[in-house]
Amino acid sequence: MRDSFLALGAAAFASLCCTGPILLATLGATSLAGFSWLEPVRPYLSIGAVGLVGWAFWRSYRPQAAEACCSLDERVKLTRQRRTLWLAVPLVALLLAFPYIQASSMTDGQSGNAGPVDEGAASTWAIAEMTCTGCAAGLEASLAAQPGMLACAVFFDDRRMQCTIDGEKLGAAAIPQLVDQLGFKARQIEPPVDPKTAPTAWPKPRGDDHV
Repeated sequence: MRDSFLALGAAAFASLCCTGPILLATLGATSLAGFSWLEPVRPYLSIGAVGLVGWAFWRSYRPQAAEACCSLDERVKLTRQRRTLWLAVPLVALLLAFPYIQASSMTDGQSGNAGPVDEGAASTWAIAEMTCTGCAAGLEASLAAQPGMLACAVFFDDRRMQCTIDGEKLGAAAIPQLVDQLGFKARQIEPPVDPKTAPTAWPKPRGDDHV
């Protein structure tokens, strides 16, 4: 039974880098990047969780001595151990798969907080310090709840964020500070120049134009 709980703990830590920011954003925390240090060790924690599950199965279903198998106390203990193990396996699998499920559910890195907005000033930002899609989802949820934020979409794949704001309630200059408070860095990306309106060349100076 102890092995099952250890496997659950390892799986929970393995997914905490992605589930943590979302949980913190739901609770209204002011910083979301506290679990980013777990991202590099997530593969090792996942391997450890799978190994503990395998070890628990081996201990539960290994051949038993005849006197142990016939003992009532041992049979009750073994039944309880196996039942706990089978309950823990789907939870371990769900925790380990959560980062990949979350990534596939975000179309091109975007979740559902940004929709078509007819009014408001739009801006695009480069975001640094994100380590997984959980950071993107947590950042997106926190910013979407800010007064004056009409829509927000954070794209983890290219570390980019698109915001639409109500300029009377929230200025674009305040967005980097909001992002910084949540544990990340934001830098505004200048919009591309429209080739139809941009000048093709500077006017050539005339012969009498000199200093």
